[in-house]
Amino acid sequence: MRKIQFLLLCCVLLYCGGLAAEAQKVKTSKPQKQNDATATAEREIRGFFDAYAEDLRAARREAIADRYDRRGYFRVGNGNKTFVSFEDTKKRYLSGWTPPKSFVWKELSVEVLSPEAALVVGQSDSQAATGETRIASYSGLLIKDSGKWRIRVEDESISPLGFTTETISGDRNAPGLYKYRLKATPGASIGAHRHLMDMKIFVRAGRKFILMGDLETAKLQVFETGSTFVIPANTWHVEWWEAETIEEIELVAPMITERATPVTPRTP
Repeated sequence: MRKIQFLLLCCVLLYCGGLAAEAQKVKTSKPQKQNDATATAEREIRGFFDAYAEDLRAARREAIADRYDRRGYFRVGNGNKTFVSFEDTKKRYLSGWTPPKSFVWKELSVEVLSPEAALVVGQSDSQAATGETRIASYSGLLIKDSGKWRIRVEDESISPLGFTTETISGDRNAPGLYKYRLKATPGASIGAHRHLMDMKIFVRAGRKFILMGDLETAKLQVFETGSTFVIPANTWHVEWWEAETIEEIELVAPMITERATPVTPRTP
C-alpha cells in the first residue's frame, strides 16, 4: 500500500512539474515574440529611411510622395503645426519641390511603439541646389498601413543659430580635456558672450570673424583656413561666419558660458 502511495505521489509531482515547465515556456515565449517583432519593425524602418534618402538624392518625386500617409500628415516644427493632405503632398513633390544636391541622415534613433507605429528622431545634412548647406533636426511618427510604413507626423527644424556642434572627445560637463567640432553655415552668428576657460580654436575649413575684447578695446580679427588661435578666459567676444566653416575647439571642462543679457550686461 505504501509503495502504491509513493508511486502516486511521484506521478503527481512529475505532472505538476510538467505543468510548471509548460507555463514557464508560455511565459517566456511571448516576450521573445515581442522582441522579434520589435527588431523586425526597426529593420524595416531603417530600410525605409535609407531608401527615403536615396529617393531624395535621385529626385524620385512620386516615390517620395508615396511615403506619406494617405489620410494626410501633420507638418510641425519651428513653432508651426500644419495638416497637409496627401493630394497637396503629391502636388508639392511633383511640381514645386527642388531636389537637393546631397542628402544624408545622421544618428537616426528608432523607438518602436507597437507593430504598427514607431517614432524616429535624428538629423539630416543636406545641400540645396543653390549650394547652401542645411543641418536640421528630424522627428517622425510612422504608421504601418496595408503592410507599408508611412509618415503621419514629421518635424524638420533648422537650427536658428545656423551652426551645430559634435563631440570629438571628452565630456563638456565633466572635469577634463574636452574637444568638439563646430560647423557653421553662411550668415550664422553668436552674440556677445564669454567663457570661464581658455578656448583653443583651429579653423579646419572656411573663415571665422570674431570681435574680441572689452567695449573700449574690442578688435575685429579674421581667421582663415588653417589658423589656430586662443580666446582667453573671461574675454567678451562676438563671432560670425560668411562662408561654411568647420572648427575644432579644445578646452578644459566643465564648459561654462556667460551671455550678455539685461541681467548680465557688458559694462565699459
